[in-house]
Amino acid sequence: MHSSFRRAGALLGLFLASIPALAQHEGSGRPGQDPFARPQTAAPTRSIGNYRSHSYQNGILTIQSTDGGTLRIRPWAESIVRVEYFPKGQPVQEIPSVSVAQTPQSLARSCKGEGWDGGPVKGQPYVGARINDSPTAIQWHLDCPGEIIIQKNPLRISYQRDAETLVAEAAGSFQQLGAAGSSAAGVGVSFRLTPDEHLYGTGSRALPLDRRGHRLSLYNEAHYGYQNGESTLNVTLPTVMSSRGYMVFFDNHAPGVLDLGATEKNTLEYRAEGLGSLAYFIIAGDSYAAILDRYTWLTGRQPLPPRWGLGLIQSRFGYKTEQEMLHVARRMRQAGFPLEALVLDLYWFGGTTRQGDFRWQPQQFPDPKRMISRLDSNGVKTILISEPYVMRTSLNDSLVRRRELVGRDAAGKSYTVGSFWAGPATLLDMDRPATRRWLWQQYDRLKQDGVGGWWSDLGEPENQPADMLYDQGPTRQIHNAYGQAWASILQEGYAEKYPQERLFNLARSGWAGMQRNSVFPWSGDVSRSWSGLQAQVPIMLSMGMGGVGYMHSDAGGFAGSNVDPELYTRWLQMASFGPIMRPHGVVMPEPFWYPEPYQSIVRRYTHLRYELLPYLYTLAWENAETGTPLARPMNYGPTSRVTLPVPVQVRSSTPQPLTEEERAAGFTEEGGDWSWNSKASSSWGLARLTARQRQQFRANNTAALANVNDQFLLGSALLVAPVLQPGQRRRNVVLPPGHWIDFYSHHTYGGSQTVGMAAPLAQVPLLVRAGAFLPRAPYVASTAHYRPDTLHVRYYADSTVPESSFTLYDDDGKSAPARQLGTYESIAFAGLVGRGQTVVQIRRSGSGYPGRPAQHVINLEIPRVTAPPAAVLLNSQPLPDSSWQYHAGTQLLLLPIRLTDQPVRVTIRGLALNEQLTAPTPELLTLEAPSNRTFGGHTELRYTLHAPGSYALRIRNAAGQVVRTFVPGEQAAGPHSLTWDGTNDQGQPLPGGVYSAHLQDQHQRLILLRD
Repeated sequence: MHSSFRRAGALLGLFLASIPALAQHEGSGRPGQDPFARPQTAAPTRSIGNYRSHSYQNGILTIQSTDGGTLRIRPWAESIVRVEYFPKGQPVQEIPSVSVAQTPQSLARSCKGEGWDGGPVKGQPYVGARINDSPTAIQWHLDCPGEIIIQKNPLRISYQRDAETLVAEAAGSFQQLGAAGSSAAGVGVSFRLTPDEHLYGTGSRALPLDRRGHRLSLYNEAHYGYQNGESTLNVTLPTVMSSRGYMVFFDNHAPGVLDLGATEKNTLEYRAEGLGSLAYFIIAGDSYAAILDRYTWLTGRQPLPPRWGLGLIQSRFGYKTEQEMLHVARRMRQAGFPLEALVLDLYWFGGTTRQGDFRWQPQQFPDPKRMISRLDSNGVKTILISEPYVMRTSLNDSLVRRRELVGRDAAGKSYTVGSFWAGPATLLDMDRPATRRWLWQQYDRLKQDGVGGWWSDLGEPENQPADMLYDQGPTRQIHNAYGQAWASILQEGYAEKYPQERLFNLARSGWAGMQRNSVFPWSGDVSRSWSGLQAQVPIMLSMGMGGVGYMHSDAGGFAGSNVDPELYTRWLQMASFGPIMRPHGVVMPEPFWYPEPYQSIVRRYTHLRYELLPYLYTLAWENAETGTPLARPMNYGPTSRVTLPVPVQVRSSTPQPLTEEERAAGFTEEGGDWSWNSKASSSWGLARLTARQRQQFRANNTAALANVNDQFLLGSALLVAPVLQPGQRRRNVVLPPGHWIDFYSHHTYGGSQTVGMAAPLAQVPLLVRAGAFLPRAPYVASTAHYRPDTLHVRYYADSTVPESSFTLYDDDGKSAPARQLGTYESIAFAGLVGRGQTVVQIRRSGSGYPGRPAQHVINLEIPRVTAPPAAVLLNSQPLPDSSWQYHAGTQLLLLPIRLTDQPVRVTIRGLALNEQLTAPTPELLTLEAPSNRTFGGHTELRYTLHAPGSYALRIRNAAGQVVRTFVPGEQAAGPHSLTWDGTNDQGQPLPGGVYSAHLQDQHQRLILLRD
C-alpha cells in the first residue's frame, strides 16, 4: 500500500447505501514517476565490428571481432540458443543469472522425442557440430530444427528455421560508451522486425497487449492509483514474444530499455545499464505454447497452487482485530458467498510504524493461534502481509542494524531510508545469507501459528535510494532481482522444512523466472476506476506471455474512496474467470456490503467459479507442466503438450480431411489416433500433428486477433468478454477460428469474425469452443468440502470438430510432490462426431491419492440436441431410454455414467445437433467512460467507431432535453474524442447538475459542477 492511502486511513468511512456520482478521473496518462529512476538517454555506442576468427569447443562457438570483442554462441536445448557478448577488455567467463534454472542439455538426439515438437534431452552439453565456414558467413546446422547464421562483415547473428529467417540482428551487439558505473555505460543489441510482426510480454504494464511501437523501461516501479496508460509497473520482464514464433529473453537483471520499434519502426533494441557483458536467449517454437514450454523449462516451472488458492480470497486494508476477522468470515457464509482465505494487512503487527516486527499486535490479536484454528475449521485460511522494510520504530530495528542485515551506505553503516512513506526505515538485504536465515526464522515461527499463506508487499522495492549498497552491489544493480531474492527465501524454506506443503505467496514484484518461486502476483495499487479495470486484461495476458500465469488484480479496485456498484460488479465478474480471485480495496470490498441486484450478481459468478474448479485446477496443472498460462490472448492458438499418457483412442470410421498444407507436405488420408492430447506413436502422426499445429498458429495470428485488449481465453475451452465500460449492455466480441457456443443460450457463432452480444448487468459474455469438454462440480462454499466424486461434464459436440479430447487432472489439492510421486489421477475424455453416430470415451488413470473416490458419477451433458437420439449404447450394449434424459426445452441430452477403473465408451446414434449459426450483428460503436465524469471546466467524451460512419453525439439534461449536439461528420474506424466545456449549442454556460452524453443507444452519465 502507498502513502496516499496510509496517511488517509479515515477514507475507510461509511459505505454509502445510495451511491452519489463521485469525482473520478479516467485519464490515460501516467499518474506519477519514480523519483529514484535515472533518465533514460541514448548514449554513444561502439559496434562489435567485423569477424576476425572463430573456434569451437564443448558445444560453444566462440567468435573474435575486429574491435577486440568476443561472441559466444551455445545451443542450450532444443530450439533454445544462448548468445553472449563480451566487449573489448571484458573477461570471457560465465555470466551469472538470477533467472536461468537449467544447464545446457544434449541435442544429440533428433527432434522426434517427447514434447510439443520435441523437448530437451537431459545429458551432457551439445558436442556435435556441423559448421560450414565461407568467406561471408558461418553456417551452424543444429541437429534439431534450425540453424545459426553468423554474417561476418559486419558481424551479425540470425536464426533460421525451416529455411526461413526467424529472427536476425540489425545493428548487432554493441557497447554503450560512458564512464564505468554510470547510467550511460552498458551494452545492447538490436534485431530486425518485419512490418507485420506483433510483440508481446515485457511484464506488467497498463498498455495494449501488442507492445510494438513502445519504448519501455526495465526497472520495477510502484505507481499508486495507476490507470490505463501506465507504461512501467511492479513487474517488468526482459522477455519479448514475437508473432513470428520466437522469444528473445535478455538474461540480465540490470536496469534497461526495450525499444520495440518506437525509435526505428522495424527495429527491436535492448540496452542495459552498467553491464560489462551481455547475454540473451533466442527461443523458437511452432506456437506460443511451445515457446512458453521451453522458456519455463529454462527459467523454472510454477508449482501447483493449493486448491484453496483458486477459490475466493477476501482482502481489505485492513482487518484490525480478531473479532473483525471472525465477523467477516461469518458474514460471507451467511450471505451465501464462498470463502477460502482472509488476508491480514499491516494491522496484524500493529500498523505502519511496526513494519519489521513480525509479531502479532497483542491487544487486537490476543490469541492468533486460536483465531487461525477457528477460521481453518470453517475452511478459511489466514494470509499475512509482510514488507522488506524495518521501521526505525520497530522492535527489530537495533537487531537488524547490529547484525548488518540491511542495506548500507558508502561508509558501511546501516542506511536509513528517510523518504519512506511510513517514516524512516532500513531495507533488508535479501541476498545476504544472515538476512535470509533471520527472515525465514520469522516466517517459520508464524507458520507454527497456522498461517496458511503469505503476502509480500512493496517488493520492487517501492522506495530504494540509488546510493544504497548491498552484498550483490548498489541499488540499481540489484533492484530488479530484489523481489526474486525475497520470494526464494520462502520457496527454499518450504522445500527444506515443509516439503509436503504447497506454498502460496502473493508477491507484488519479481523478475524473469519468478514463477518457480510459487508466487501469485497482483498488479499493484490500481485506481478504483473504469480506466483501472480496463488495464487489467492486457496486464494479465502480458504476464502470461512472459511465463507468469497467475497475474491478477485487486478486484473492485484499490486506490480511491468512490463507491460504484456497477464497477465493482463488472470487476468481480471478470475476476471470477481470472487465475486468482481476490477482492481488495480502500473502501470495504466484501461483496455482502453491496445492495441488490449487485450482490446477487456477484454471488452468482463466485458460485460459477467454484463449479468450474475441476477445469481451473486442470489449467493449473497444465501451467505447472508446460508453462501455458491459465488466461490467454485471443491469438494464442494451439495449447501446449500434455505430459500424462492418455490411453483413450478414438479412430475415425472415415479419414479426417487433410488441409491443403498437409497435402502439400505429402500426407495421405488414412485413419489415426487424433485424441488431441494423446501422444502420437509414429513419426507420421507426429509430423502431421506438428504441421497442423503450425497451420493453426498461423491461422490465429491474424490482424483481428493480434491486439485484443478486452477479452481473453480461459484455457482452450472458454472465451471471456468482460464488460469494461460503464452503462454498457451490449458489446462486440472478436472470435478466433472455429465455432463458438454461447455458454448461456447455446447459440452458435461462426469464428473469425466480430459478433455483437448482449451484456446486461447480470451477465458477462461467455462462449465455449466447439468440441470442448467442460467439467463442473457441485458448488461448495469452501474447497475444504470439495469432492470430485460427482462431475457434470458438458461436451459441446460439433460436426466441424470431428475429434476432440480433454484430460482432467486431480489430486489431494495440497501435496507438493503429488505430480512427482504420481499420487494423482487423470480422467481422459475423447469425442468423435461421425456420420450417424457420436462416440465419447472416458478413462481414468494414475495411481490415485488419499481420498480418491472409488468411482465417479459423471453426468455427461450434450447441449444443442434437437431431438432424442435413436439409441444410446454403453460399452456396445444398448441402454434403456429410462437411463438417459432428453430435455426438449433446453435441447440438452443428459447421460449419467458411473466411472471406475474400467474405461467407458458411450455411443449415441442419430444425434441431431442444432448448429445453425447466429447472425453476428456487431455493434457499430462504443461510447466509453468520459475522462472526468464529474467536472467543472471540461471533460473529454471518448468513443470508438468499429466501422467508418457519421454520428451525432448529444448532451441531454436531467429532464431529457437536448442541450448540445456534436456532429463531427464522417469519421474513420478507430478511437475518437470530443471535448465538452459545459456550454449549450449557443456557447452559453449551462447550470450545474446531472447530464448525459448519448451516442445512438448508448449513454454516459455526467455531473457538471458550478460554483
